[in-house]
Amino acid sequence: MTLTSSSKFLSIDMNKSTENQLKKSEIFYIPKRVIVAILTSLGLLISTVIQTNFAITNSLILNPHDSKDIPIDDDQPINTTLKVAWTSVQLGYLNSIFYVGYVLSHMPAGFLVHKFSAIKIFLFPLLILFILNLLMPLTISTVTSAYRINYYLTALVRLIQGICAGCAFPSSHGIVANWCPPSERGRMGGFIYSGLYAGPVVGFFVGGILAKYSGHYSIYYASAILGLIWSLAFVFLMYDKPSEHPTISEDELIYIEKSIAEVKSLFDENEVNEMSKIPWKFILMSLPVWAICCAHFARGWTFYLLLTNQPAFLNAFGFGVTENGTLGSLPHIMKVLIALLSGFIADYMRLNLLWSTTNVRKIMTCTGYIIEGTCLLVMCHVTNPYLGIGLLTVGVGSSGLMVSGWHLNHQDLAPRYASVLAGFTAVIGTSAGILSPIVAGLLTKEQNLIGWRHVFTIASFVLFIASLFYMIFASGELQSWATGTPREQKLRLNSEKLPPLLGSLKHNIQDGIHSKQQEKVYQQSVVNGDH
Repeated sequence: MTLTSSSKFLSIDMNKSTENQLKKSEIFYIPKRVIVAILTSLGLLISTVIQTNFAITNSLILNPHDSKDIPIDDDQPINTTLKVAWTSVQLGYLNSIFYVGYVLSHMPAGFLVHKFSAIKIFLFPLLILFILNLLMPLTISTVTSAYRINYYLTALVRLIQGICAGCAFPSSHGIVANWCPPSERGRMGGFIYSGLYAGPVVGFFVGGILAKYSGHYSIYYASAILGLIWSLAFVFLMYDKPSEHPTISEDELIYIEKSIAEVKSLFDENEVNEMSKIPWKFILMSLPVWAICCAHFARGWTFYLLLTNQPAFLNAFGFGVTENGTLGSLPHIMKVLIALLSGFIADYMRLNLLWSTTNVRKIMTCTGYIIEGTCLLVMCHVTNPYLGIGLLTVGVGSSGLMVSGWHLNHQDLAPRYASVLAGFTAVIGTSAGILSPIVAGLLTKEQNLIGWRHVFTIASFVLFIASLFYMIFASGELQSWATGTPREQKLRLNSEKLPPLLGSLKHNIQDGIHSKQQEKVYQQSVVNGDH
């Protein structure tokens, strides 16, 4: 009897010490979905940094005396024959060919994510992108320029780089679908996709400094090395689903899976695996899907225009390579800050103000686009360079609101097909990345402000038209063609039904945690001999 009572006291002491250890570990525990969001955002950031590398090359080829290593042969004095003598039109084609590859890979990547692992489709193409970036200095100026061999090799490398970079956006939607609870979609999605817009901040700011003091080829090597380091971290820390993560806490696992199960029927693995047919007929006839396509096209037109031509545009204002990097990063810093803030604003409007998801997506997208279009239109008639930078900063920054607008709209319409929809809309959106650099190259042959006025006038009207179309036809509701069961067809992800849904989720999560705790208590009592 004494032995039994002492063993009970011992087990109580052990339970208390275990609880204390668990409480201490919880203090230092970092939610795994936070790590997933950080690594995914960093991957998008580095891929965008690499896209800025060639934009800096553009400006230095067109303005050779700002460069230490591009234009002049080593054994020739300054103001003699250029080593790389590509015109603005030829550079426009080199910019566009990257986005040809980008478009080509979007749809296949969406299918592969739908069938296989999202993190693998995200990682391996980016790894190839980083390795190819190491070859860019060789193709630009080390390879002979006879018969324009260096030009065509550079075009080939950029085409393959575009194919690899194009897999990132649709596969990121697969990662979000597996790891992001619906109630956190605005914040987590906003953080992840802010990486796309933080890329130009890092790329132009650091790239401008490196080009000035270390030679501009160093930006290719630095970007590639950064990407390879990220790849190692991604391999060791990322898992495709929460249930596969070996160190995720029980509470976090239950919270994520219970939340997502309400929307995606995540636990019905057989149903998901058998879902081989994509409802293309309904997708192509869906006006809300085409509203996303239109918004994506407008974003692509302005974003890729600046990504490929911003240094050349600032040269027309009279800025040098260092000012180009520092001042040119300001619009993108503002965009990242607003993109991060937009997630909290969107979730507050949905959860606290009880606005419908449809209205939130429309307000965030159209407000950002209208402000950006207005600023670009005014900037066309400004001659003061610092006023021009100010308008560009306000305009580009305000467009960060779209990160919690159409950027997350794929998950609203069809979470089951989010990666496929992302690939489809990205094809439309990235086609603007093919057109806008060519248009800019044709209109800015003289490299003066008059040509750039025409370029940005076109961009502003693209934004206005996209805003009007999105305002009329966009939706935040789960579409009937995106559901697999009659139970799912009753779900709608607008705010009219969101609070009850969240309440039920909270109840289910607490029930799940309580049942797990009860099971642990029972197992412990069996060990102690109470049963």
